Amino acid sequence: MKYLLNVPLALAALLQGWFASLVLMSGPWSGWSDGPSRGAMAFIMLEAALFAWLPLVAAGIGAVFTEAFDWSPPVRRGRRRALMLAAVLMVAVTLAVCMLVALAGSAAVGGSEFKGYGPLVPIAATGGTIGPFVIVAWLAWLIDAPAPLRHAAWARRAVFAMLAVTVVTGGIIGVDSLSQEIVAANKLAARYRQEEAENNATRDADFAKLTDASPLHSWGAYATNDLDPKEMRETALRGIAARPTLDADLATDLVSSYPRDSDIAFLLVERVEFKPSPALDMPLRSAMARIEAEMKKASFGDKWPAKQGEDEILDSYIKTGFAERLAASLTIARRMAAGPGVDLRDALHELQSTASAAYPNTKTAATYRRDVAVADRDIAAALSARRKPD
Repeated sequence: MKYLLNVPLALAALLQGWFASLVLMSGPWSGWSDGPSRGAMAFIMLEAALFAWLPLVAAGIGAVFTEAFDWSPPVRRGRRRALMLAAVLMVAVTLAVCMLVALAGSAAVGGSEFKGYGPLVPIAATGGTIGPFVIVAWLAWLIDAPAPLRHAAWARRAVFAMLAVTVVTGGIIGVDSLSQEIVAANKLAARYRQEEAENNATRDADFAKLTDASPLHSWGAYATNDLDPKEMRETALRGIAARPTLDADLATDLVSSYPRDSDIAFLLVERVEFKPSPALDMPLRSAMARIEAEMKKASFGDKWPAKQGEDEILDSYIKTGFAERLAASLTIARRMAAGPGVDLRDALHELQSTASAAYPNTKTAATYRRDVAVADRDIAAALSARRKPD
């Protein structure tokens, strides 16, 4: 059974040869000297390193469980396997670090990430380039050689010396690099937390400055932003609902030349607890026509490639840009029918047709089409109920 380990060993040696040839190149490939190309070169070399490292580690672990290390001190089999497995994994991790050092320092990549480690860099690079070949040869010796030969102390000591250097240099560089990454990540996280705290403090201060005389869109920006705290949104909605000029302010903002103000007013008609008046009929139609025009302008329509999975990408576009306003249009149309008796079904149909044409075969457009059909029935029932005599 242990002789099957020669297969991953041979594969590791072949792939390590590929990796070593890339590392030892005198420069990048022709036309690959710019920054992005060197980055792509580093990725190719990283793939080669990974493909060489994986079968080598697999062979090392397999050797542990096939008694290739039966020359180790005479302890219980389970304990010996555990110790040798730990040793194999430690060598594997430090060898990976050395391979990364060799990759970064190659002329083809020209990286400088590890230059601060001075004389350790060429030692680690040599271990990452030549070391795997030595390990492959030693494991093959342990697997295939007869017992008297594979127990030879001179071969074991020579390999152990090389592994010790690899483990020490790779360990020093790896542990220090990891600690630096952790420190940098913590500093970055702290800076983000500080920026977030400052932004929240600024937001809270600006919100506290709002008065009844503040423009509707200033209040609405807090009432419709789902990223703001729930308490802040609810406070803003209550303040807006209490505005004595709410209908007039909504009518003005719905036809504003600033799309953001119009969108805020549109969402407020959906979310604020108030009784809309018939005066909002034309401003709402104007806002819905503007949303329809935006969809037409941003659409891909039939130009979008009809490939498997592409519809999901297109669906993300309509969700990001229009899903919130499309959902609001359904609630608004129902409210206007149930309250002042305004029929916005024709405007809904225009929005639905535009969504289906601009974003065909998307889940969002299909769902909106079904929702509009349901809203049609609800609106018809509400308008019919208003016409019935008491």
